[in-house]
Amino acid sequence: MSPILIAGLGNPGSKYQHTRHNIGFDILDSLSHCLGIGFEPSAKFNALIAKLPSKELLLIKPQTFMNLSGSSIASIMNFYKIATLLVVHDDLDLAFGSIRFKKGGSSGGHNGLKSIDNLFGNDYYRLRFGISKSEKIPVVDYVLSKFSSNEFEEIPSLLNHCVKSLEFFIDNKNFLLLQNNFTKNIKNETL
Repeated sequence: MSPILIAGLGNPGSKYQHTRHNIGFDILDSLSHCLGIGFEPSAKFNALIAKLPSKELLLIKPQTFMNLSGSSIASIMNFYKIATLLVVHDDLDLAFGSIRFKKGGSSGGHNGLKSIDNLFGNDYYRLRFGISKSEKIPVVDYVLSKFSSNEFEEIPSLLNHCVKSLEFFIDNKNFLLLQNNFTKNIKNETL
């Protein structure tokens, strides 16, 4: 059986920690903590990697910056002969706190997803974490901003929900059940 690769999207460096665009990294940090595994730097793949051999699982946080995430992910997929990829990323088109699961489809303007799509198409699983949109703040500034204090209070329970959903997928490898059991929809309110 081929290993599962779960890739969290974000930007490296303390400047970007806990920003909206780095929620993919935050979710993988929470997942690795719950699984009792740590991330190790890999110069070969330009990424931080955590492995759980008993579950044939690799977690990756590309260190290429968002717009080049695909190169790191593609090199790991080719090296380990991975058939199952699940990408964890922020989504402007979903209300804050919404968590949806999708297979395939467009990048929705997300540059990290575009980078992946350009290298090997869009036939992979996604965990989409809603960060909402702002009508007042330009998109680039908004995605690189920190969550509001009200949003920040909700982050721990949302991370917990994401971790439970990913653990379910790792154990069951059933995407339809994942969608049915863990999708969380919140009414969209533009900031």
